[in-house]
Amino acid sequence: MFGGYRFEHPRTEVSVEVGGWSYLWAGLFGAFYVWYKGCRQVFWKALAINIGYAAFFFGVGFVTSMPQVPIPTRIWALAMIGMVPTLILMQANTMIRMIRDAYRRRGWMVRLG
Repeated sequence: MFGGYRFEHPRTEVSVEVGGWSYLWAGLFGAFYVWYKGCRQVFWKALAINIGYAAFFFGVGFVTSMPQVPIPTRIWALAMIGMVPTLILMQANTMIRMIRDAYRRRGWMVRLG
């Protein structure tokens, strides 16, 4: 799940590494990490995905906090707290996959790192 990648340019032999810590940074910073890793062409798509995850989180929080939905406060709070690391992991995997695919489309060699 947290496998690293090394991207190598076929002519210049420049390499870019994405390792274990990259998943944390991609999960926390999302589209801005994609931009930082040099994949500017997919930045807007990554930002839209970030906004989608945030909208999902706040939407679930809003809907489940309505008085018509009888969820005990403690269970609601635990669910919301548990959803944060889950969404961070989902976002991290999505962003790393976008970085990998962007380098692959540009013709870079993708190696497991």
